[in-house]
Formats: sequence, C-alpha cells, structure tokens
Amino acid sequence: MSDMSPPAPPTRRWSVEGFDYFWSTARDPAMVAAVVLPDVRGTWPRAAAPVVGRAAYIGAIASFLAALPDFSVEVTDHATSGDVAFVRWVLRGAFPVGPDTMVGVDRLLLRDGFVAENHIHSDHPLFAELARTRALG
Repeated sequence: MSDMSPPAPPTRRWSVEGFDYFWSTARDPAMVAAVVLPDVRGTWPRAAAPVVGRAAYIGAIASFLAALPDFSVEVTDHATSGDVAFVRWVLRGAFPVGPDTMVGVDRLLLRDGFVAENHIHSDHPLFAELARTRALG
C-alpha cells in the first residue's frame, strides 16, 4: 500500500542568513527540505536537465557536497526584490578539478517565502565534471 498523502510542506522560510549558515556551517542536505517546496526546480551549471522535486533537489545538493572534500564559503553580495533573490558566493578549497576558488550566483524564485526554483550560475570546471558523471541529476 502506498502513501497517497501530499508531500509535507516546508516549515521555514528561506533567508540569506539561512543560506549562509547552511553552506558555511551546517551542510546537512536534509535541512534543505525545510525551505523548499515539494515541486522545487533546480538548475545546475552544465547539468543535462533541471532537477525537479524535493528529493531530486536534495540529492543534487548532497552530490555537490560529496564532491567537495573541504571548503569555505563567503556570501559576498545579495539582493531580494519581491519573490526573487540573488546570492553571490565564493567557495575556496581543494577541489578535485579546476582552480581552488569557485565563484557563482544563485537566483532563487520564492513562493510564499519558500524556494520554488533555484538557478545556479557558475563556470567552475567542477560543474562540468559533476555533469559528466550525472551527479547533479
């Protein structure tokens, strides 16, 4: 017998402070479920297709984190206008491919304060490697 109940709604509104905390300290992919909608859509650089749905989105984040042995992150800029947020970030670490600094921007579309869509922009070679291995969906 399958569970036909609707997916659980998110419980915590997205914030820049939460984004920074997740990437700089927590890094537990399970935490993401609290801020994303069940039908969230994530577009990762170089991925063949967007990931759709909470489980796929969280899985892509888990794969990304697994590919990075150790890194530090700095949120260098952000802007929010209505239901759209932009976060510019810099990651530094010993990445398996490419330079030791990764720069990017997340563009998030929010619905009622929860993440409905996230489009990540970065040209770091790690994304090409993750796309090649299909780690991001």
